[in-house]
Amino acid sequence: MDEANMSQTAVAADRDLLDIIFGPATERQTYLNLLYLLLSFPLGIAYFVFLTTGLSLGTGLLVVFVGVPILIGVLFACLGLGAFERRMASSMLHLSIPSPPVLVSGPGLSAKLKALFGDATTWKSFFYLLLKFPFGVAVFVVLVTAFSVSLALILAPLTYSTLSMDFGLWRVDSKDEATIWCLIGVVLLLVSFHLVNGLAFVWGRFAQMMLGPDHATGN
Repeated sequence: MDEANMSQTAVAADRDLLDIIFGPATERQTYLNLLYLLLSFPLGIAYFVFLTTGLSLGTGLLVVFVGVPILIGVLFACLGLGAFERRMASSMLHLSIPSPPVLVSGPGLSAKLKALFGDATTWKSFFYLLLKFPFGVAVFVVLVTAFSVSLALILAPLTYSTLSMDFGLWRVDSKDEATIWCLIGVVLLLVSFHLVNGLAFVWGRFAQMMLGPDHATGN
């Protein structure tokens, strides 16, 4: 390999490294991932309230048989909400999540209920919606903390003289110290963007597993 080719290879390697480090901060998909993750918080709360209220009400009213249609309605709602989550994950995370096969049942109400309760999609959707709550809370806390701290550090050169900035035993009381913390904030911000993509990747794969068809059983 001559010197020119070696130089081009080195430049390409440097560009690849820079793209790996700074790419997430400039990619549109990162911000779609961030929006999706932040929406998990209010959606997770809504799903949790709906499921716990529906299950509690339905179970409590079983003795007067009113609870049966309530519980059935909750399960049907899980299928609809699961379809909504599948479309949202597909569009925002750019994932391929095929729809599970439509419930097949014989004629009559009992056959339809048997198909509803016996179909894996029903229960996978139920547990997905239930787990969205702890995931949404955890992700919201982690991301809000990460980005808030990052931005606070980046703004340190502008705010250290008017706001008290203490980091453990280290008090920022000079411009040089504020500049150091600003650089740390930039690094933390880049790490936060990588964290966004990592969390979106993990939850996206979970969504594919829970909301897509079961390849093992064809369901």
